[in-house]
Parts: sequence; C-alpha cells; structure tokens
Amino acid sequence: MTDWNNKRPGIAENVSALGIGKAIYAAPDGNKEAARLLIAADGFHFKPTDFDDLILPSLSFESTKGTKYDLSFDDDGALLINGIKYTAPTNQDDETIKGNKTYEGQTRLSGGLQLLSPNGTIFNANVDDDGKLTIEKEAKNDSTNG
Repeated sequence: MTDWNNKRPGIAENVSALGIGKAIYAAPDGNKEAARLLIAADGFHFKPTDFDDLILPSLSFESTKGTKYDLSFDDDGALLINGIKYTAPTNQDDETIKGNKTYEGQTRLSGGLQLLSPNGTIFNANVDDDGKLTIEKEAKNDSTNG
C-alpha cells in the first residue's frame, strides 16, 4: 500500500493510473483500491507531500482596480514587489519607538532635536549654519511636548 502521508510515491511506468469518473484519483502503484482521491465534488484533497517539489519564482496579484503586482524574494531573502526591494515605512506621524537602538551610517534629523533629562525636563538642541551647537531649556516645560 502506498504511504501518501510521508512521501509522494513515484510513478511506476505502465502501472500508474490517474482515473477520472465522479472524481479524479491517483494510483501510482496501479492499485485502484488504494488510490487517493485528488479532486471531487466537495473540493480538492491535496496533501503537503503533493507540493514537495513546488517552486514558485513569484506570485502575481491583481488589485481591485486591475493593477498587477509580482511578489518574489531576492537571494538574501528580501521581499521584492515588482522587482523592487520592499522597505517598511517608518515615517508615521507621532510615532513612539521603544527599546535600545543602534544606528550605523549617517542619521539626519530635520525639524529639531529634543532631549529629555532624567527628571523630565525638555531641552532643545540647535545647530547654526556655522556648526555651533546650543542646548536650551524648553520655555514651556511639560513632558507632553516631546
């Protein structure tokens, strides 16, 4: 008897059978009594082993407006959308980021920098066009500003 659960059976030349009647069944060993149902009126009857050698280079989706999108991965495992590496957006308004972070490379801040002292005092850091850095205590000091 064929073990369908652990391994997909090989096809035996001049023995294997694919039957079509009220349903579609497969009998790789030729034994119709032990054949496995594949498709019937109640749907598909596939097992994980049926997809052991399935390789999909990409998946294509279509939006409700008809725009097509291809999803795939590069050799490093990065998600590609239409061949372009997906970068998660990080520009949400009023975002709070918690935890310890390490940044490599240049970090550019526009709009100013506020620092919070251990007791909650807010300080504004500013740099002028000559590169002079100044730190000033926030005039209206409440910890809900930053």
